[in-house]
Amino acid sequence: MKYFSILLFAFFCLLRPPSLYAQSNIMQTGSQFHGIRDFREVMPGALYRGGANNGHAPLSKSELNALCEDDIGTAIYLYTTGFTGPSATSCSKGSLNYIDKGWEGSGRAAVHRQVYDTIKNKGKPVFIHCWYGIHATGAVAATALMQFCNISPQQAVAYWKVGVPAKLQYPKVIQSIMSFKPNPELQLTSDEREKYCPHF
Repeated sequence: MKYFSILLFAFFCLLRPPSLYAQSNIMQTGSQFHGIRDFREVMPGALYRGGANNGHAPLSKSELNALCEDDIGTAIYLYTTGFTGPSATSCSKGSLNYIDKGWEGSGRAAVHRQVYDTIKNKGKPVFIHCWYGIHATGAVAATALMQFCNISPQQAVAYWKVGVPAKLQYPKVIQSIMSFKPNPELQLTSDEREKYCPHF
């Protein structure tokens, strides 16, 4: 009977939506991914984050190729330093577009629009990054969770602080998150939130 119960439990675990497995890790730091620092899932199947880990520079060709092979559709650099312009990387999974956008204001709004379009069109996920994957990247990820998943500013700030040493928790970034107002034109349906939003 005990053996049957274990098998039954395993069967129901397999029936759970894949996104639920990753949601328990939303408040944890990420891991290295082919040189990318602190690689994390933000919204399963829609948004991922990390740091280039190349000093003050964009992603390397090998990092772009690794993201392409991981079936990421668009990578977005949140700074401009060292960026030589948009590019496309081809791999066995198709292609990866690499662009740059700012982490505040219109740049952040453009990133949110990209994520929204990805969800609505069932496209490939978006990957965002800065140099180390904590300040700008965390802020854009946190506001994306406010925009799409209806988390509070306080929850967003708590999420942003994960992996950021206390002395580097800059008030300017916290204020940028706290003052963010979701765009009513980029709302997800309840079914989409259930599929793409993590549980806090």
